[in-house]
Amino acid sequence: MRFSIYLNPQTRGGHEDVEIIQTITRQTLQAIEAGFAGVTLTEHHFSNYNTYGDPFLLASYLAPQLPEGTVFALSCAVPPLWNPMRLAQNVNILDILTKGSAIVGFAAGGSPLEYSGVGRDPATRANENLKTIEIVEKVIAKKPEDPSFEWATSVESGVVHTRLMPGSYSASGPKFARATQSNEGAEQTGLKGWYLFTGRETAQAFEERFEVYERALRRSGLNEEEVQHRLEWSFVQKQVFLADTTEQALAEIHPILDELAENQKKAFTPVSSVDGANTMLTVLRVAANDHDAFIREALIVGDSATFVEEIRKYEAAGVRHMTLVFNWGFMADEQSDRSLRLFIDEVLPHFQNVPAVAGV
Repeated sequence: MRFSIYLNPQTRGGHEDVEIIQTITRQTLQAIEAGFAGVTLTEHHFSNYNTYGDPFLLASYLAPQLPEGTVFALSCAVPPLWNPMRLAQNVNILDILTKGSAIVGFAAGGSPLEYSGVGRDPATRANENLKTIEIVEKVIAKKPEDPSFEWATSVESGVVHTRLMPGSYSASGPKFARATQSNEGAEQTGLKGWYLFTGRETAQAFEERFEVYERALRRSGLNEEEVQHRLEWSFVQKQVFLADTTEQALAEIHPILDELAENQKKAFTPVSSVDGANTMLTVLRVAANDHDAFIREALIVGDSATFVEEIRKYEAAGVRHMTLVFNWGFMADEQSDRSLRLFIDEVLPHFQNVPAVAGV
């Protein structure tokens, strides 16, 4: 088992943004120095659900401050919110700056507010997601001598006569992942030879999903080293909250969930004919207004001994990599700092010295 720190801090407004970004930067450096293997970043806009917004920009800032080989996972970039050429260019720049250690995950998630803010129709997000990903893959693969590449989404179009600049770090191109919370999605991801990003369920739910994914990977045409690298760096995401005792953690978590639930309700406000509540459950799977379900499925909460026990369950289910959100839900710095410190001091030592498969 290896761990990444997942950066998705919520914000109450512009008066908090600078301090929050400084805090998660500090916490990232602390986590990597302590032995975390990677950093996970996500993309949300306009809704106070992710303070920094642009995962490519923050990852590019963090990369030179961290050891070479630190894995940067984007979970996820949202293709329909991007001009496809800008998205493809950012993928390649990040691939170069991390020397091939970035894994860019794609998903159509995001609330109606986010789609509206960049002039996109949230009702078409599924189709536009697939279309944009296809365009990104094709333009990255295009050589200057190839015929001109014409592309179009529902909102814009263009023609590439030469090539995308810059190129990828390696001839094999950048690494891609899909975020999915279903076995069907896991199978499709494996057949495509991509990494799998998933989360917000119990350990038992992941055992079958990773078995489905591995079987599909082995039918994808990848060699054994490539299969193992994908199994090593695919991950399960969990939000975490540690305290000195489980009783203390549970007592503190409910006010945090109340404020998070209120923000989620605002973040997924309906736009036009789109049902924001249904979109929220599609993207998040379980919402914070249901405390019991959120604690059971999205969270690990308790003392250090509880964490070791819970993570062992994921390990037994075949999970090799977990990405953990320490700073979330408008919590005070001292709470997220405490969670990270307790994890580093009392949980991480139980799971260190796991050899990694060489990069491919």
